[in-house]
Amino acid sequence: MAETNYFAKTKIVVPFDFSDFSAGAVETACKIASRNEQVTVLHVIDPAQLHGFDDNGGYELAGELGNSLANIEGANEIDEANRKKALQAMQDLFEKSDCVGVHFAAVVDAPTIGIVEFASQNGVELIVMPSHGRTGIKRLLIGSVAEHVVRSAHCPVLVLR
Repeated sequence: MAETNYFAKTKIVVPFDFSDFSAGAVETACKIASRNEQVTVLHVIDPAQLHGFDDNGGYELAGELGNSLANIEGANEIDEANRKKALQAMQDLFEKSDCVGVHFAAVVDAPTIGIVEFASQNGVELIVMPSHGRTGIKRLLIGSVAEHVVRSAHCPVLVLR
């Protein structure tokens, strides 16, 4: 009896934050996919942190943009530069791994929204992600990205421990 891979033709996205946990999720996705080309590794750059906002959404005057709203016009250039850096860093990280051939993407958005919208707009059929993230009080107040993705995604989400 031939073994059938349920995920043989499934488009998979793996949110990636450069942690060991998310690297493990990429490896898991490559193992369950028939071909690495079906896997997209997605880094979502949080604009709140990128532009000097803290985790609670409050503006930090010491942030990258400083306290001048005039610098807001440069936000697109900052976003694009960081997006390109993230893409290059992911390509460098995975170029000699068992996951050669995966696709890479980077977007600037709130983590949950970035993941869910990317998956929806690109016909993704499975999201594979680790369950790690905020813990303790921050998780209770803000919630985990994995939990929000599970609740918001149009497709199945495999959450790894």
